[in-house]
Amino acid sequence: MRIYGNNELLASTARMVAAGREPHSLILHGGKGLGKKAVAKYIAAQLMCEEGSGIPCGKCHSCMMIERGTHPDLIFAEPNEKGNYIVDDIRDDVVAAAPRTPSEGNIKVFVIPDLDLSVQTTVQVQNILLKLIEEPPDHTALILTARSRETFLSTIISRCVSLGVRPVTMQESGEYLQENYPDRDITEIHEALEAGKGNIGRCRAYMEKEQFYYSAGLARDIAAAYTEGSEYQFLKTLAGSDGKKAQLREALYLFSELIRDACVMLTGGQAEGCDTRAAEGLSRRLTLAAGADLYDTVSSYIRRIDANCSLSLVCNSLTAEIFGA
Repeated sequence: MRIYGNNELLASTARMVAAGREPHSLILHGGKGLGKKAVAKYIAAQLMCEEGSGIPCGKCHSCMMIERGTHPDLIFAEPNEKGNYIVDDIRDDVVAAAPRTPSEGNIKVFVIPDLDLSVQTTVQVQNILLKLIEEPPDHTALILTARSRETFLSTIISRCVSLGVRPVTMQESGEYLQENYPDRDITEIHEALEAGKGNIGRCRAYMEKEQFYYSAGLARDIAAAYTEGSEYQFLKTLAGSDGKKAQLREALYLFSELIRDACVMLTGGQAEGCDTRAAEGLSRRLTLAAGADLYDTVSSYIRRIDANCSLSLVCNSLTAEIFGA
């Protein structure tokens, strides 16, 4: 069971387990694609491995069941089709089930991933979990994940161990891609590495030509249109999302990352977004002040998309605001 990167995080949880100070409530926070669910599964293996050393042996009955996804005491909560957790399901399947004795071994682990995506019920779910977090049974651990620590209520944060999941190195991303895509052309792997950098989830999505692949391409085209100063091309590129809300939102988010990278480059730093050359092009047109303003403008339109504003209105208004300034 290999985890790329985040060695310090996993070493700290290993020390807790080896010392008999297992954390009963954990928050894992970090951007999309950084592997929070994989890290949660690995920590569960640390807690449930029969050797108890804090490092999963990969050979015991418990580790093998976790690897196969068949361990009865490792429970991943599932949201509904809209991404929201049903309050009654959390109450019945987690809170009410927590006091019950594990089926195997000495501990059961509940994982509630992507809590920030449960927009409608995030607060209610946390309030329901509060008593379990305050008074956890000795044989129960709870792991919550979200893109930002700010997702969680202060009462939850104060009672949990919070750990940030971070990007891996380019070398580790490359190792992952070469190991998992041995038959792919090296040029394709390099393209995925450039797009995803230290975010293995993004690298994988690029290789699989999932939404990120197209969003990254759209973000590059948006940046190129802005760099060229072409209002027409900018609007045409935005309209090319063809009503695909999720793709347009992600493309604008990636464009905001390129703007951030451009500002970082202006201060002598290195790019971390989906296209270094696109960021370099932006840096030649922007000043730090203009970059900050552009970043804020794009971010405000991402929030409009989240508020279900008309996509055509977003595209037209964003273009008019940027090129009318």
